[in-house]
Amino acid sequence: MYRVFVILCLLVGLAAASTLVERGIIANERGKYDDAIEIFNRAIRLDPQNNRAYVSRGNSFYSKGEFEKAEKDYLKAIEINASYYSPYYNLGNLYKDMDKNEKAFEYYAKAVEINPNAEAQYINRGVLYNKLGEVEKAIADYTKAIKIDKNSLYAYNNRGGIYLRLKEYDKALADLDQAIKISPNFPMAHKLRGDVYRETEKYDKALANYDKAVRLAPRYMEVYCAKARIYMDTGKQEAAFEELNSAAAIDPDESCIYAWRASFYQKNGKHEEAIADYTKLIEIEGAKIVYADRYFNRAFSLDKLNRYAEAIADYQKALELDKGNKAYIYFNIGVTYGKMNDYKTAIGFYGKAIELNPSYKDAYYNRGFSYWTFDDFAHAAADFTKAVEIDPKHTGSYLNLSGVYHQWGDNKKASINAKKACELGDCRAAEYLKTRGDFVE
Repeated sequence: MYRVFVILCLLVGLAAASTLVERGIIANERGKYDDAIEIFNRAIRLDPQNNRAYVSRGNSFYSKGEFEKAEKDYLKAIEINASYYSPYYNLGNLYKDMDKNEKAFEYYAKAVEINPNAEAQYINRGVLYNKLGEVEKAIADYTKAIKIDKNSLYAYNNRGGIYLRLKEYDKALADLDQAIKISPNFPMAHKLRGDVYRETEKYDKALANYDKAVRLAPRYMEVYCAKARIYMDTGKQEAAFEELNSAAAIDPDESCIYAWRASFYQKNGKHEEAIADYTKLIEIEGAKIVYADRYFNRAFSLDKLNRYAEAIADYQKALELDKGNKAYIYFNIGVTYGKMNDYKTAIGFYGKAIELNPSYKDAYYNRGFSYWTFDDFAHAAADFTKAVEIDPKHTGSYLNLSGVYHQWGDNKKASINAKKACELGDCRAAEYLKTRGDFVE
């Protein structure tokens, strides 16, 4: 009798735990994460082997951004039942968000092994592949999701976005049309389709799609920036600024507003305004800033206003963030030091640019000019010569070679280079040598 009573109590406890899990899931879906966690705690006390309770509590921790606690719960669920699909899939998503990419792929693979016909795992793994630049693998995953579910909205939308970046516009349009057919009120698909039309210069259709996206999602700030870009590209600057200013009134902390507006200011020579917007952009992004061009572009405008020390400080910041364009940044630092008449320091930075890019014609040209200011004719001539080796039509280097050799007392070489410059359309050096009677036929 006692044994039967114990079994009945156990069954009642298990049933109560399952009921609590369902209640916790509802609380979690309503965004009441702390309440949900407390409910799951009670379920686990009643049934310590309830893997759904661990997965569900892990989901609540995940939603709160408490990733380590979520990870612990998902792993516990696997420990209880190694063939349970959900914790593998959730760990894939969790590690993706934690930038632990190898682990993310590992757990997505295990999820696929357990349940190869779950659409969502292919979509989320595709997102990770896309983020890492492995677009063919991303396309393959989105295609797999579509085979599983012909109405897979995010698969069509995301694959269309990749085709857009690859400039395969017909494929992009086909996918985005399908996404909109599946969900006519999905703003992201309208925005991306607008991008396709913008890239193919069908501006009226682009603006119509952007307007639809904004009607569906009034705070979709990237759309305002995209509209402004079209207005600017079509010469409607006033409309572009009006669009960006309207966006700033809706969300003054949206970074794309200041990025585009600063770019427009800079192109139009309004460097004070550009600096203000780049400064605001840097403040918004703060410690999360990842783009070197924020500092680089502000440095460019600071340089234009002769604020050289500030410009150099920003160029140095850009160097810290840059992932592949350091030669150009070093070159610009050299230019700024040159404007400060600090040609020795400029030479050093041009040299760094050349180390990274041995075919950097402009760096040789500027370094040659810097050597020339010290009457270092040998190094100056060597750099100008290297510049014309890289670009045989670089008129400025022939002109400067003519000047260097003339000062160096070699009128024959001065005349040879003056002739080459003249053949390219600039006869100033030849005329100068003739005026002085130093031209050698």
